[in-house]
Amino acid sequence: MSLVPRDSWFDFNQMFDHALPTLRHKFDVESFSPRIDIVEKDESFEITADLPGVRKEDISVQINSGNLTIEATTSRDEEQKEGDKVIRKERYEGKLMRSFYLGHNLKQETISASFTDGVLRVEVPKVEPSQPSSTKIEVK
Repeated sequence: MSLVPRDSWFDFNQMFDHALPTLRHKFDVESFSPRIDIVEKDESFEITADLPGVRKEDISVQINSGNLTIEATTSRDEEQKEGDKVIRKERYEGKLMRSFYLGHNLKQETISASFTDGVLRVEVPKVEPSQPSSTKIEVK
């Protein structure tokens, strides 16, 4: 049983196939970004990103001024035998990127990342925010 009807407005891929078939490829290439979950815990942020078809060597994770950026590239498989005809091509090829602001209370030197079975996991430890100190100023 399908919970979302095949021709519903929620099936954006099919909507573009039917309404604007020539723009579908352009839309996909310019707007693709990986699916990401961010969980804030007491001591860290945990970021999980789905990067199917990406090799570990093609992933870059950077943090700059509290902004975490995940970039990855997938390469095009140019191998095609003579007489083969591509009927439909839906798998993304190109550059993927997501960026998030996590704040300034981070331990940048202890950020860790792992990549297994197409899933990237990044752990960003937090530091306790410094409490503003108060000083009494004598009025003369």
